[in-house]
Order: sequence, then C-alpha cells, then structure tokens
Amino acid sequence: MNISTYSEFVALVQQYKIFPFSDFIPEYPSLTSVVPSDSWHTETEFDPWPWRVKIVKDEHAAYGKFFGTKGCFISVDLFPKVQLLLTQGKSVEERYSSGLMSQNARNIYQLVKEAGNIDSRNLRKESGLTAKEQKKDYDRALIDLQNFADIVITGAQETDFDGGWSSMCFESSEHWLQVALGKELESKEDLAEVRAVVKTELSELCSAKALKYLDKKLLLS
Repeated sequence: MNISTYSEFVALVQQYKIFPFSDFIPEYPSLTSVVPSDSWHTETEFDPWPWRVKIVKDEHAAYGKFFGTKGCFISVDLFPKVQLLLTQGKSVEERYSSGLMSQNARNIYQLVKEAGNIDSRNLRKESGLTAKEQKKDYDRALIDLQNFADIVITGAQETDFDGGWSSMCFESSEHWLQVALGKELESKEDLAEVRAVVKTELSELCSAKALKYLDKKLLLS
C-alpha cells in the first residue's frame, strides 16, 4: 500500500480509525510505511510531515502519543470512545489520588486546561520544570497525559531561528472536543457499551495480532 497525497492519508485514517504515525502496531499500516521515504521533508504538497498537524486543524483526527511514546492519529468519531477507554472513566483527580498519575502530570494538565492552547516551550516554563535535570520529568508527564488522552497535540509553534524544531501545541481533550468539534467526552456510565462497540469495530479492521495489541492497550477484554 502506497499513498502520495494528503487526501489519501485522510481516507486511510477514516478507514482504519486508529492510524499510527510509525510502525508500532503489528501487521498494521502507518504513515511512515505507506508514504515513500523520498517524499519526507521535501516541503512540497506531497511531504507528509505537515500532515500530522493539518489533519487535526482540518478536524479529521486527534493526534498524540496515545500508546507509549509513538504518535498516533485517531478519527474524530472514534476519539471520544478511545479517550474513555484509556482513562477507564476516571478523572485526572481520581487517577492522581489513586497513584496512577504523578504530581507533575497533574500540574501540567491544569496548566493546559487553564490555557486552552499552549505550546510546549511555554508550558515547560509555566510548569517550573525548566532545569536540565528536570526535562525527563517534564517529558514523562506529557507522555502520561497523552497515554490517558487527557491532552492532544493541536498544532506546532515555529521556532524563532532557522533550523530549529517546531514546538508542539497542546489542548486538553475536553477543550478540543468541545471548542473545535462541538463534541462531548463519553460518559463513564457507558464504558461497557463503548468497550464492546470499539472491539467490534476494530475486529473488522485488524488482523489477530493487531487486535491483540489494541485490545491490551485499550483494555477491551
């Protein structure tokens, strides 16, 4: 399978519902596997690098590191259900109180929620985790929040100097769903039903190995 255009990428995300940026789900396509290697970072319309942000701004998918440390796209129709599965219906405060979330992650979530939209550089300053030895703590907190789908990546802030990497922008999932999409988070009372619906939907799209991976990550069984 090979694609060359943004519209083809959107179609794949809509087809598979959960679509990795790179290969980490077994026997499953990803953006890096379907786009020729010589298309990357060409700064043309066929360069897939900007697509990861464009697909969010065009309101086709959520983007974030929802499974470990790898980026992944989730279609807007499925994302509220995936968010419920990843949190198991527990709020940030409930997870913090039960030891499932660090103090740093809790504080950073509150900063993102209050800001509405904030880029990573300013978020790190606001968090107070600015020392070199605190970078791992900051990065770990961001990963944890994305693994629970508490926050999503919604853009990229360009650097002030040539050759610098852009800084990712974050919003809380609740804010992004409500403001950008006019959607609400799923209710925790619907967890069992959502689990069954998502498992049925994914079983029609995945190989046995891919489904086993997603089943474990989303606690579908």
